[in-house]
Amino acid sequence: MLLRRRGVTRGAWRARPGVVALLAAGLSSGCSSAAVVPPPMDLAWTINPSAPVVGPAVLTITLRRPAGDALKGATVRLEGHMSHPGMAPVVADARERNPGVYDVRFAFTMAGDWVLLVSVGLPGGERIERRLTVANVRPSG
Repeated sequence: MLLRRRGVTRGAWRARPGVVALLAAGLSSGCSSAAVVPPPMDLAWTINPSAPVVGPAVLTITLRRPAGDALKGATVRLEGHMSHPGMAPVVADARERNPGVYDVRFAFTMAGDWVLLVSVGLPGGERIERRLTVANVRPSG
């Protein structure tokens, strides 16, 4: 007598060893040793004014390797989006002010919540992206 539980018989896996092999092969194919691992990097950021309002702002991004060394010579770009559709993105490039410290001058064009996509191009050709959230940008004045 076969016991049924949730529609699968107790002897189903023994009866179909090919199914088990196929399932194992499918699961292991997602674990490839050729997976791209981003280079280790610490990204810290501040925004000025610290309580953002509609108008000009400066995003300061500090890039460091885990050992604390400044990550210099990177290309940093910002793409700012409102949290709701229909607004044109704000795009700006950063300038390296000091080794590993990058300033991005841009403007919040509307009050509300913003998502800032920071794209970092490293000197070795690797690319890293981070998503930053700036909530509650207030109207100016």
